[in-house]
Amino acid sequence: MNTQFDVAIVGSGPAGVAAAYPLVKTGYKVAIVDAGPLHDPATKLLPIQSKFEIIQGLGKGGLSQLWSGVCDYYSKEELMAIGLPPAEIQKEYKKIVNNLASKLTTTLDHHDQLILKSAKKNHLEAQVYQALTFLYNSSESVDDLKKYKNFTYIDNQLVQTVRDQKTHVDIHSLSINTSQPKTTRVSFVILAAGSLNTTRILLRTFNLFNYRSPFLTKVNYITARLHTKTLFNRNDDYKQRLGHLVISTDKKYTKLDSFFVHLYPYNPKKIEHALAYIPLPKSIARLLLATVGSSLVIADIRFPASLSKNKFCVLKKTKSGDLLEIVCKESKDEQKHQESEFRGIKNQLQTLGLLPLKTIKGYTTSHYAGGLSFQTKPGKLSVDANGKLNQARRIYIADASTWQALPAKPPTLTIMANAARVAKKVVSNLNALK
Repeated sequence: MNTQFDVAIVGSGPAGVAAAYPLVKTGYKVAIVDAGPLHDPATKLLPIQSKFEIIQGLGKGGLSQLWSGVCDYYSKEELMAIGLPPAEIQKEYKKIVNNLASKLTTTLDHHDQLILKSAKKNHLEAQVYQALTFLYNSSESVDDLKKYKNFTYIDNQLVQTVRDQKTHVDIHSLSINTSQPKTTRVSFVILAAGSLNTTRILLRTFNLFNYRSPFLTKVNYITARLHTKTLFNRNDDYKQRLGHLVISTDKKYTKLDSFFVHLYPYNPKKIEHALAYIPLPKSIARLLLATVGSSLVIADIRFPASLSKNKFCVLKKTKSGDLLEIVCKESKDEQKHQESEFRGIKNQLQTLGLLPLKTIKGYTTSHYAGGLSFQTKPGKLSVDANGKLNQARRIYIADASTWQALPAKPPTLTIMANAARVAKKVVSNLNALK
């Protein structure tokens, strides 16, 4: 059966480009099928029903366009809880960090230098350290891939289904601009559209409407803090490319690190966002920020998430089209854990010289996982240890939709490592067909 490409990758986010490179560099004919680039992505979002905000990114580069680049490594225990092979992922970690080394930022701003100094002086229980920080978005990698003659970027296509036909896979998509249908025939497909979109595509492909798929996102406590040691020491660090400070712990909750805190320094370019964290009228809040804004720090406190019957998504048919409903409720034990850890974190932040202004709680992260799951025995929708869909011969999954847990730490580095690993499994299959 003649095919247009050896492999088509659905999605151009970090998972998509990380999967593309091993295939392109091996010499295979590769395409990324993507919704972007879009002039106004906000008008093209897929319909979702949820009690909390779901951040989507259908443009070229996906959600990495919003990503400030903070990464962290997952421990062996965390990788095993997710369902990933630690040795293989750790090997890919090194390659990805080396490839992105030129984008690594190493300098800490004035806030972080003083906080780190306070942490060393006070010997906190938690670990305060500089995170891996990359100024990176995968749309730049798409442009780099275009330099290869065996790579094609197919944009303006919203993928509907991927049909395994034994000798090939048919990708059925619609033009975003015209709704014109298109079929792309390939030898293998790698789905890397993100947990929500990959799950949507597969539920539609296998006609699993009203079927509950597992879904994970993180609970956040976001607290605005006043860094007293910088009140009378203004600076313009925000104009530079700087690293970020984080707080982590070795304590475990359901085999995952108990929490992760990302410290954001105040940025006057984002003053409107900062106003939401100050419990005052906006006019007064602006005046306050003008006076003490350079001393404002935002602590984004994240907690791990594990699968449960109260965390799921369901694809429903409606009169206006498909709708993905998302339900995510923490158990009483999870709530108790979060509240207990937050009390301890508050004390540690205060010890670091960060005085509280306002705290909000909710699902305010763009980190999602689940939809499928790793299973040795095929279920209605599952993948094997190599990322191959159990219900198909030629469809692989490279994003976080296969994860069985979502650690508190940022997931992008691990998503990229796993995508590269999955792509190499596809390379092995292609080599075997020669």
